[in-house]
Amino acid sequence: MSETDRASLWRTELLVLLVILIWATNFPIVKWGLREIDPLVFNAIRYTVATALLLFLYFSRSRWTPIERNDWPKIIGIGFLANVVYQMAFIFGLHLTTAGNSAVLLSTAPLWTVFVSARLHKEPISPRMWTGMIISLCGVVMIIVGSGKKLELGSSALFGDLITVAAAFLWGLNTNLQKPLLTRYSPLQLTLVMIAVGAVGLSVAAVPPAMSFRWSDVEWTYYAAAVTSGALSIAIANVFWSTGVKRLGPSRTANFGNLVPVIAFIVSYLVLDELVLPIQVVGAAITIGGVWLARL
Repeated sequence: MSETDRASLWRTELLVLLVILIWATNFPIVKWGLREIDPLVFNAIRYTVATALLLFLYFSRSRWTPIERNDWPKIIGIGFLANVVYQMAFIFGLHLTTAGNSAVLLSTAPLWTVFVSARLHKEPISPRMWTGMIISLCGVVMIIVGSGKKLELGSSALFGDLITVAAAFLWGLNTNLQKPLLTRYSPLQLTLVMIAVGAVGLSVAAVPPAMSFRWSDVEWTYYAAAVTSGALSIAIANVFWSTGVKRLGPSRTANFGNLVPVIAFIVSYLVLDELVLPIQVVGAAITIGGVWLARL
């Protein structure tokens, strides 16, 4: 690998790490906004803001690349899958199960990405990458268990668990389905169209609660949370994520997702002054080591 290629690889990995930082810090932002705003309304606001920002970014620096007729159904389908079906599965799965179950099950998304990549793209997955993925997942579980979040299995949570596993699979499938389209369209253009699909779908879903929602009773800080989350975690982060998929491949990009709980754990300690246990420190170290091993 030349020095130029190595530098480009490092820049791409830094972009993906920035995505992980954005997504990790997005959790407290979303939790704050959902205190006063209905979840469906909150998502509709986020995606509307994200679409507007992506429109500005794209047309201020790029020319529209005509999308082939055969690609339109694919792009719309992936956009609906990633930004409507996944979002709904994530929200309702979290509602039905515990936060601990949801966190652990969503952490399997990188493993699903590797599995789907091997099936769809016939990409060989090295033993080293499998080992790194499994090690990092074990570290994630240690962080979550150490946080004291309740883990339970039973009839009341089982349906939510199944929905959450489906959400993790959908994210892995979405990451892989983007790959062939990114050879023809830029990450910014592809993200713009798919996020716009999500904005339409989620806005339609939000119509019933929006009709009875008391907009004027909500303080501006809660709306600011929705706007910030839409601009950063939906618009900017998805563009950078698609860039990672294009340059690094679905499997290597997805593996960085295991760092989300690590960074969230660090942010909680620094910002919220949460208690840190030795098992969490060990889990964070194991997760980082697994991600490093899988990327080599």
